[in-house]
Formats: sequence, C-alpha cells, structure tokens
Amino acid sequence: MRKVIRVFLIDDSAVVRQQITQMINKSQKNITIVGTAVNGRIALEKMIHPKYKSDVVITDIVMPEMDGIETINHIMDRFPTPIVVVSAFRGREEIDVALSELGVAAFESGTVEFVKKPDPNVIDDRKRFEKELIHKVVNLSKIDFLKIFSIFNIKSLVQEEAVVKPLKKEPSLTTWRKHHSKVIVIGASTGGPRAISMILSMLPTNFPPILVIQHMPEGMVGPWVNRLRKMYTNLKIRVAKGGVLLKPNCIYIAPAGKHCYVNQEKKLELRGGKKVNFVIPAADVTFESAAKVYGKNTLGVVLTGMGQDGCNGAEFIKNQGGKIIAEDESTSVISSMPKAIIEADLADRISPLNKIPHVIQGIGWI
Repeated sequence: MRKVIRVFLIDDSAVVRQQITQMINKSQKNITIVGTAVNGRIALEKMIHPKYKSDVVITDIVMPEMDGIETINHIMDRFPTPIVVVSAFRGREEIDVALSELGVAAFESGTVEFVKKPDPNVIDDRKRFEKELIHKVVNLSKIDFLKIFSIFNIKSLVQEEAVVKPLKKEPSLTTWRKHHSKVIVIGASTGGPRAISMILSMLPTNFPPILVIQHMPEGMVGPWVNRLRKMYTNLKIRVAKGGVLLKPNCIYIAPAGKHCYVNQEKKLELRGGKKVNFVIPAADVTFESAAKVYGKNTLGVVLTGMGQDGCNGAEFIKNQGGKIIAEDESTSVISSMPKAIIEADLADRISPLNKIPHVIQGIGWI
C-alpha cells in the first residue's frame, strides 16, 4: 500500500485553498490535506500538534500578519519540511525578494520549489498549475532532510578530498585548443543549484565551456547567476544568450522559458517551443544539440533532480562517442534523473557529488 502524502496548505485566499484542495483530492496520488491556515502565524500554531505533521507544505508568499518568506524560515528552523511556494510572481522585485530573504540553504538545497499560480488570461493555465503542483508535491515528499544536511555540509565534503589542482594560469596554445574542442553540459533539477555551486567551487583555472541546464521558474535564473558571480569572482558565469560563441573558461546557464541549442558554429541559440519531459529548457535538447556539434568531445553530467530529463540526450551523446557522468544516489537530493541514466546503462562514471570534478579531470575534460 502506498504511503499517504500529508500536506499542510497556507494561503490567505479561501478560494485558492478550496481550489488546491480539490486538485489534490482528485489527483489519485494518495495525497491528503491535513490542515490549512490563512497565514504563517496560524500555520505555525497548528503545526506544533502531531495531527498536523506533514510531508510537504504548500504556501503563498504574500499573506497578512506573517508572509510566506518568514513562514518558510520558521518552518525550516522548527519543523524542517519540504515546501512548495505558490505565487503569482507578478514582478521581478517579488522574485528577487523571495530569493534574497529565503536564504541560500533552503532554496539551493532543493527543499523549496516554486510553482506560478494560474494566469486567468492564459487558456488551460490551470491545468499546467495542477500538473506542476501535484508533480512537485509527490517528488518533494521523498526528500530526506537528514541526508540533505549531510550532503550540503560543503566544508566537510571539500576537505574530504583535495581540491582539483589548478592548471597553469597561462595555458599553452595546445591546452587552449583542447578546451576549445570540448564541451561539458550539465543537467539538473531539484537540489541542482547547490550541487552546481559545489562543482563550481572546485573548478581548476582552465576548463572547456560549461553549459548548465537547471530547471528553474522564469525570472529566477538571473538572481541566482548574480549570486554565483559574487560567490565565485574568479569564474566567468553568465546567463546564456542567443548568438554567443561558446568559449573555454566560461560557464553559461540557460535561462528559463526557452530551450538552449548549440549550432554548428558553436554558438548558442534560444528557442521557444513545447516542454520536453515537462520542462523548458530541457537537458535532453541541449545534450543532443551539443553532441551533434562536438561529437565524441561532449561530456554530459546528470545531477540530482526529479523526472528523467537528460536520459534521451545522454543516449545521443553516447552514440556520438561522448561520455556521461551520473551523480550517485548517496548525494542526490532527488535521484530520479541520474537513476534514469544508470538504469539505462548510459553512465561511464557514477560518482558522489564532491568527487565529480575529480572524475571530470580523470577522464581528460579539465
């Protein structure tokens, strides 16, 4: 018998609470609403009692008395629980505030996911909202907080292994050509931001262009990239833009809302279109386009995440003679994406997160 997923719902709108409850009740995913509240203060008062113990919390951001951001911080301190934030995200300012005030640990660990509320002006957007909400509730219910706390103790992980030795600051022409002929493409979802941050912290001085596909809501990639730039001032990290030539020693992070392709001139192209594996951008799309250009010099890295994005693209890379690294389940917040690679027998290496830079170096990509 499947475990019942217990959900606590926080939203000041009675209509929204009713709508979400109806969506969950008809989802047939064994999910139940164990409690509701109109704001964070009331929610915290209720959550003290065992009968409101939940596997996932759904909360709005803008609420009276205690807003969603303050509520999330209190929940993480007192009752660590995976959280789905549902909000209209009406402006960039609200997104920036959410990211800056929520805190790096909660957002980047993958314990907090975001779903944009349905837009009444967009046909069938309620169906999109319902599908995304249920999908994320089910997957977040599988998170083990004790595991996350151990995974993302960055200092202990980095100290456990010697950091990859930097290459010379003035690489030879041969080294530059080697890096220019290769590419590293990383795909990640839930828990990916923190995993990617850890990999960036261990990069050597010189490396091939790195293209990152991280599943994130629109408007959030920019603030996240800005934070990474402040953390790693020695790295050239930027949001990917169409027409940009891929260069060694640069990290390109795909924006939300468009698929990211590599064309025959080794330039990036951003295109709209349908979601692939329920996401846009999709790692599958970028993996395949990169392999068509770089062939056997393509390295695909599949990190923590829900779903199977990256599996079809990894197969294409392998068919072109390239290599695939999958993150080991022991360090994955959600192991679905790398597990799909492993079960399809596509992984050349299966590695814990903190050892992935060493593996990349070992197979000759850095």
